[in-house]
Amino acid sequence: MTCSRRRALQLLGAAGATAATAGCLSPGSLDSYALIADELDLSSIGRPYLWPDPTEIDAVTRVDFATETKTAHLSELFETGSVTVQQWPLVGRDAWGTETRPSPTFLERDGTFYEVRIESERSLERERWHFALERVDETPPDDATVAQPPFDLSDQDERVLDAALDAVYAGNDGFLGDPEFDELQTVEFHHELDAEASDLVPSPAFEFVEYEDEYFRVITERRTVEVPEWTYAITEISDTRSEFTAHAREKIVERDLASSELSESARQVLDDAIAEDPRRYEEGAPPSEKLDEALGALGIAEDLEPIANYDDRVDFRNVVVEYRDGVYRFDLIVTP
Repeated sequence: MTCSRRRALQLLGAAGATAATAGCLSPGSLDSYALIADELDLSSIGRPYLWPDPTEIDAVTRVDFATETKTAHLSELFETGSVTVQQWPLVGRDAWGTETRPSPTFLERDGTFYEVRIESERSLERERWHFALERVDETPPDDATVAQPPFDLSDQDERVLDAALDAVYAGNDGFLGDPEFDELQTVEFHHELDAEASDLVPSPAFEFVEYEDEYFRVITERRTVEVPEWTYAITEISDTRSEFTAHAREKIVERDLASSELSESARQVLDDAIAEDPRRYEEGAPPSEKLDEALGALGIAEDLEPIANYDDRVDFRNVVVEYRDGVYRFDLIVTP
């Protein structure tokens, strides 16, 4: 029997969660500033930069778009050179302080390589139904309507219900961001889901769900949400792998620090970050002059605010540079 993500989390418990994250960097294990690096092999370009099958890119929704929908968007993109989509991040984005920034993204189609970029973006205000499940400790009242598997729902509603069950255990998963209200993790009926054809909204036929010996209260709500919309455009690069690799490398590598005039102390900061041991450079606040210089060379300093301006941890991710005799990807983690 396949173990779902939510079931795995149930079974792991606190001890398992600790073991599962052993070796990971948590905010509690870091000083105020932690500069971390790993060596990057760009002799062959792959994910997350090159996507041979872009339909594998998830929409920023708890219920993903159908593959047919993504395929239709891609057909328009390759046929016309551009396409406008909602909630589908075809171009990757990296955490950059309290914001994000686009990362180099490439596609391959019929042996030809393309670069895809964001031509424009905006945020739309939309009214959307949301469905959620809230775990309860008490057994529902005798007169309550409780649904149990099999749920006898449409394929669409089964996907929504399954996503809502997963969302109960997802918490703040770093992908969809913070819960929008009261820590409740909801499933949005986005534009690819038909709320009018759903039996889950506005009022399902059941008040509770019983699943794997647990009970969940059903919650539905209609609310205003901000929906991201992107217009993407593509540029053909080459139909040969070597020419594509050379082009992609130029786009991915942002800076050449191998020949830059860094002070010895700033180089030591970078050397500590790329070394096998300790594999990171850490400092308390405020940052020293040598860290400031290193972050300036990486292009982070100009967007880094005083640590007092941050309420929670922020990351500056995936700064790719040439340094010493290799290519390295740097991350800065700031923990107030």
